[in-house]
Amino acid sequence: MSTIRRIVIASLAAASAVALAGCDSDQIGAAVVIDGDRFTVDDLQNAVEHAERQDGFDVEAAGGMQAFQRTVLTRHIQHEIFLRLAADEEIEVSEADIDDAIDEIAAQAPGGDLGAALAQAGYTDDAFRAGVADQLIAQTFSEENGADAAALTQVLVDLGNELNVDVNPRYGTWGEDLSVSADTGSISEPAS
Repeated sequence: MSTIRRIVIASLAAASAVALAGCDSDQIGAAVVIDGDRFTVDDLQNAVEHAERQDGFDVEAAGGMQAFQRTVLTRHIQHEIFLRLAADEEIEVSEADIDDAIDEIAAQAPGGDLGAALAQAGYTDDAFRAGVADQLIAQTFSEENGADAAALTQVLVDLGNELNVDVNPRYGTWGEDLSVSADTGSISEPAS
């Protein structure tokens, strides 16, 4: 083996070691870690593929694959924060409550069908139900605490900080705007 090839291989190995050392051991293989719970890269890919299989979904219209992955991660993280808010505030949202809210939303849609609009936005049934649950939690919290949108946002930001939301730099960073931004700091580009 030539000296140059050995140097290149050693350099690549060192770069890989540095990249892995920069990751928390809990984060390896995870798209995000929230309060110690891992939402894996496989979980993210499965959610993205499920959305992609819907009639009417166009990943390019959703901003491209990387943007849509960030959207799915944002939805997942937000839902986990809302679930913690519900637990902390003893807010209960039943499946029947979610069904009723969906019926109200559907009544405003043309023909009462939300399917096309949800597919276009990349919402699977489960993701949409989670989003509706989040809105019901937000509404109940605001009503019970007299919280306006700014106060609710601050509560959610504080809960996100408590939960130690740790997004894999491959996908971006979690911010105080309660979303995953494209800022990475990773030495590699996100997989598409």
